[in-house]
Amino acid sequence: IKNSDNEILLCQRGPGGSCQFLWEFPGGKIELGESPEECLIRECREELEIDIEVQDLFAQTTFSYPEMDIEFMFFSASLKNGVPTPSVHNSIKWVLPDKLKEYEFCPADVSVVEKLNEIE
Repeated sequence: IKNSDNEILLCQRGPGGSCQFLWEFPGGKIELGESPEECLIRECREELEIDIEVQDLFAQTTFSYPEMDIEFMFFSASLKNGVPTPSVHNSIKWVLPDKLKEYEFCPADVSVVEKLNEIE
């Protein structure tokens, strides 16, 4: 998700669970009958209190965590309305693409960070 300053929204996971205190891109799990785009819009409303406009699929990966394999879809999106407010995350930040490597990401997000750095 980019804002008008071309910054990308990052979310820091909280304590406990996998990837505690690591950074990730906003998102969540698809509910029954929901498209990936609808999921992203819903999750951003629920977890960040923002409205976004989803553009195109940016990357798709599968990552094997010790407990399971998960398929990830990363979309390009822009902020339409609202100010991101953390409710389930420890912290959130807007970061310029060339500064992404300064953050420690969840393993599944690392390849997307690398792809973002290639195009900037």
